[in-house]
Amino acid sequence: MNRRRRVSAAAVTGILLITSLLAACSANSSSTGASGSAASGSQGAATAADDPENANLTYWSWMEGDAPGADAWMKERVAEYAGLHPGVKIDLVPQSSDTLIGAFTTAAQTNSGPDIATQWATLPVLTPAWAGAVAPLDDLTLADTRSTWIGTQENTDQGKLWAMPIYLIGIPMAYNKNLFAKAGIAQPPATFDELLTACGKLKAAGITPIGAGNKDGSFGAWFFSNFGMQNLDNPSDLKNAIVGTSDIADPKYMGYLTALEKMMSGGCFNNDIASITGQEGFAKFNSGEAAMMWAPDGQVVQAAKALGADRIGVVKTPTWGTGKLANAYNTTQSSSVFITSWSEHPRAAAQFLTWLHNPANLKSWYAATEVFPADTTFDASMLTSDLTKALWALDSSPGSVWLENYLPPSLDTDGARAAGQVVTSGGTAAKAADMFVKATEKWRTQNPAEVESYTAWAVR
Repeated sequence: MNRRRRVSAAAVTGILLITSLLAACSANSSSTGASGSAASGSQGAATAADDPENANLTYWSWMEGDAPGADAWMKERVAEYAGLHPGVKIDLVPQSSDTLIGAFTTAAQTNSGPDIATQWATLPVLTPAWAGAVAPLDDLTLADTRSTWIGTQENTDQGKLWAMPIYLIGIPMAYNKNLFAKAGIAQPPATFDELLTACGKLKAAGITPIGAGNKDGSFGAWFFSNFGMQNLDNPSDLKNAIVGTSDIADPKYMGYLTALEKMMSGGCFNNDIASITGQEGFAKFNSGEAAMMWAPDGQVVQAAKALGADRIGVVKTPTWGTGKLANAYNTTQSSSVFITSWSEHPRAAAQFLTWLHNPANLKSWYAATEVFPADTTFDASMLTSDLTKALWALDSSPGSVWLENYLPPSLDTDGARAAGQVVTSGGTAAKAADMFVKATEKWRTQNPAEVESYTAWAVR
């Protein structure tokens, strides 16, 4: 399960710490904007000593938590690259989920540490970029190269791309074709009303409609991403509500909790949803007890191994809202890789990173992890089942948004996750919305530096 499902207190603290550096970074740099991007651009620019064929690079990497097999794959790539470029030595240092943000925060304070680093998509990337710790990739890579990368909008600000994607994670709605047939459901639900109807038919047939667990809050966060975006025209709508330009209490933003409440009252979930983890919820689908689940691609692949790929279908979340994002899919690049502004070899680092996206590496990545690479040039002909082809079509669809990426980490925890737990524990949507609103107000009051940077980003 990827990083947004398990934001720790240490991670939140790390982001707040790095945000607090903004004022100091602005005072000590030539940056003229609130983002500090001018400073990071000049620090990350190539110099005469930056020979892409002669460099010692340190790479802080995190991927294994999302994609088992990723660390071994990266070690092989580093070794292969050394053979192709004998003058380049790359010291690969895998990072821990619990210390990923905090460790980089410390490095940024002293402008020392890695040449290449990893943070999770959007705010964990943009926050250090605003503080001048990241070199924009636009200055180091070709536009044609970047044009095939999927999900770059998540790490773009002020017209610059700050991090490179390696792989994708999508959250489809998976369904068991056999259980649907048993309940007399001919097609997977395409609208919210059809979803509620399907829940009723499945319950009447003695089948749990949707297997889910929200003890850890993960399901609530995913529900926010899948349904919360559907009344929005673009992610900027949410940004404006978070900083107070528009009213976050409006049903446009909090109405998704009413949809969740309707599903709870309609008996759409297993009765123990509030007391089991997300993983335990997946198990109900994998065992054939539940007819549907929302789960990452990797979990769907595991279910296919348990049930048979021919029994499983995947679709995007049924349409509930009326915004332009009502039909968008929910995909993120998750682990994002960037070049630090203090690296003495940014061209060497950029050459290695772009090499990771060559066709042979994309192919070997998928073979090693069964997780899709974040590149439109991935040879989808190697996908042999209808299920994997359908997952790839969803993940690579244009305009995908992972709305949770636009929440400040503390608001992700105290807002989306906590509000979801209120409803799945039997509370009302109104009570949950009030909790989300109060968490937003608390964030605005207690984190002035982060609010200032976020607000500047929101209006760009």
